[in-house]
Amino acid sequence: MSAHVPASPPKAARRLRVALIAALALFGPLAAAPAAHAAPPAATFTLEVTPTDATEGDTLIATVIGTGVSDVYAFDLVFAVTEGVLASASETPAGPAGGFTSAVDGPGTITVSHTRLGTSPGLSGEVVLATVPLRATGSGAARVELTSVRLVSSTSETVTQTAVASETVDIVALPTPTPTPTPSATPTASATASPSASSAPAASGPDDLAITGADVTPLLISGAVGVALIAAGAVFVARRRQGVRE
Repeated sequence: MSAHVPASPPKAARRLRVALIAALALFGPLAAAPAAHAAPPAATFTLEVTPTDATEGDTLIATVIGTGVSDVYAFDLVFAVTEGVLASASETPAGPAGGFTSAVDGPGTITVSHTRLGTSPGLSGEVVLATVPLRATGSGAARVELTSVRLVSSTSETVTQTAVASETVDIVALPTPTPTPTPSATPTASATASPSASSAPAASGPDDLAITGADVTPLLISGAVGVALIAAGAVFVARRRQGVRE
């Protein structure tokens, strides 16, 4: 009894099988590539505000850091700040290098947008997504909240997150300036009148002399002599008139 030997497949069938294997090896990865690129963008976010204690008029910086970033080609970050205490500063927010960053202010909100340029690859890894300058316009406890994030991949896949992160800072009011006291005029010493050495003493009457105990005898003698002279003169005048008459 002879053994049965299976017939070999036709050459055409073998060639077709080899061609299919080669096609799968060549085009299989390419077919799977679009599915891989169509994965949505991803990231985990951290919000930091420095300094946490500031004074009215100071500038604060809100920084958003993305970790585990995957194929982020563009994004929008929406911030909410306490009105009357914090506001957007004059400086423009900054984003990652190799793209364009812009900002739009609203009542108590700041929206920061970024997009890559041209054929730049999407962001990946750990990335500082935005630094946003803020100005302390008042005092008290202030809240900075990253209320919304929208991510766009290089294949236009979109992911949105809300209530992402928040930070609270304390703003101290400016100290009230202490008024400078006005210096008072120093009073000048009034001149004390000194008695003049040449001033004549006031005339004293007899009573004054009696009070002072001065010797009045010379004055009395002088008075008597004066009276005698006046009397003698009167007698002389009378006699002269009498001689004239005779």
